[in-house]
Amino acid sequence: MKKIILAAAVAALASLAVAAFASAGVGRYQTQPMTITAVQPENGVGQWLNVWTHTYNVTLNPCDGSFSGTGSVSGTLNGPLDTETITGHLDGDAVRFNAVRDHDGFEYSLSNAPLDGSTVTLGTPKPVSPWVLEMKVSATMGPLTSYKNHGEYVSLQGGGADAAHSCIGMPIR
Repeated sequence: MKKIILAAAVAALASLAVAAFASAGVGRYQTQPMTITAVQPENGVGQWLNVWTHTYNVTLNPCDGSFSGTGSVSGTLNGPLDTETITGHLDGDAVRFNAVRDHDGFEYSLSNAPLDGSTVTLGTPKPVSPWVLEMKVSATMGPLTSYKNHGEYVSLQGGGADAAHSCIGMPIR
């Protein structure tokens, strides 16, 4: 009788192990690369022939839509200008963000900018400038980053005693 109970217990544990192994292979998504391109008229307002092109390579958190990254600015007439740092939020088919030029601290923000590449959104420069800051914004998304399981994600983030704060994986207990 004890052998039958022991065999049943071993079989039950084996089936749990198989189920746990199978679920461990399910992809979990943590981050997604995104490139944001914002163009603005260069050396004039309202013309789109010569433009400054801001290209930002950001990492999007698909759990809450937040992103951050860096980019560069280059002009049609004036060539490369500067690098910038950006933080923001993806709101469906639009973005809101704040960008800061690295060399002089000039910054601007956009709110509710459609990602269609054709709608003009007015930015808010800081400090205030005497001209209107017109921007057309578009974005391309890269593939979601897949981790085999929550442990792999934690390990690749450097590990730690604190539970990973993420919209995926096991709940904190």
